[in-house]
Formats: sequence, structure tokens, C-alpha cells
Amino acid sequence: MYCGLSPAGASLLQGRREYPLLGVPKVRQVLILISAALALFATIVFANEKSASPTPLSFLRTHDTAARAILAQAAGDTLAAGQRHQLKEHINSAFDFAELGKLALGDHWATRSLDEQTLFVDTFGSILAEQNFISFVDYYHKGVKIDFQDEEVDQDKAVVRAQVPTQDIAVDIIYLLHHQEGQWRVYDLVIDDASTATGHRKRYARYLNKKPFEKLLLQLQSQHDRLLAQ
Repeated sequence: MYCGLSPAGASLLQGRREYPLLGVPKVRQVLILISAALALFATIVFANEKSASPTPLSFLRTHDTAARAILAQAAGDTLAAGQRHQLKEHINSAFDFAELGKLALGDHWATRSLDEQTLFVDTFGSILAEQNFISFVDYYHKGVKIDFQDEEVDQDKAVVRAQVPTQDIAVDIIYLLHHQEGQWRVYDLVIDDASTATGHRKRYARYLNKKPFEKLLLQLQSQHDRLLAQ
């Protein structure tokens, strides 16, 4: 009867005859009720999408297991070009480098043009992507496994606690995640109480107090080139 509406939406429309909105013309009543029905429908769809996605803890565990499976296919300690690309793409698909880059620039983010912001995020993200890849492969070959322990979720934000056992001590890691485009993504890492975003923000703020933004971009590009050369 009410094409395109959910049963809940149709029920709202049917109910308009029994429960009129006092002082509101009939046509406007119908429009208000349709808006309410659509809002309810959108809420239900969003809730279903969230419930269908994995929890932050299970997401990180599954992501780590899949990365290890890619490495396990390699012959010895050498990764073929295709495996290297696949592993790097997989590891870094869990990260939101745009948000991390914005946090890393702090107050300086708003003073940059859109093109400058994009160039910074691309270069900064490429550095972190390479560092993530190198660290993961190094840990894997040393037989180190991340122990993902527990999570706290508050709507679209989450905290996942983990430990990395090393030869001497266990390193505490806290993953800060948010739910973006149907997936949990990491936007900051806190390693032994030191935030990645905060550490970069302090370093870049000191640099930009003395030198122009263009110099920072050149420094980052040089750092990226050195990582690729390893």
C-alpha cells in the first residue's frame, strides 16, 4: 500500500488518521510522518550495518591472522614482489592515515590549503605504511605475536589493548579506532603510554616554529625515500 516504506513507516502513515497532529494541516502531517518513517528506517539500517561488522577486537585479530597467512606463503625470508605488495596493502588497510595525519599536524592542519593537506597525508601515510610493513615482517621472523587482549567500545569509537612480548619485557599497545565506511580503522597507536599522533604533533610543531611547511614536506619525502631504499 505504501510503496518504498518499511512496515514501521507504513504503520506511521496509517496511524495519522487516528492520532492527528493538532494545529497542523493534513498535508504537513503526512510530510512530518514520512520524515519520521524515513529517519526510523535509516536508524534501523545503520544499526544492522554496525551489528553485522566485526567487533574492533575480532577485526584486529582476524586482520593479524590474515597478514601472517600471507607471510607464511613466502619462500624462506624473501617476499616476492606480489606478496610484498599484497602484505603491505593488507596491513595498512586497517589504518586511517588521513585522520592520523590531521592529528599529527595539530593546529597547523587548519592553516594549510587542501592541496598541502593532501600532499602531507600522502607522504606521511606512505612513511607509516612502510614502517608498519617493516615492523610486522621483523616481528614475524622473530616469532613475536601480538596478544590482543580486550576492547572498550563507545558507539563509533573503540579502544583495543594488546601486548607484544619481547625478549626482556612485554610492550603495551593501545589501538584507538573509529568506525568509518562500514569498517573499524586505527587512527592512533599508544605504545608504552606514548601516542603516535602526539609524538609526531610535538615534533612537527617544533619544526614548523623554525622552518616553513615546504621544508617539512621535503624532509618527509627524504625520509620516505630512505625507507624504500632499505
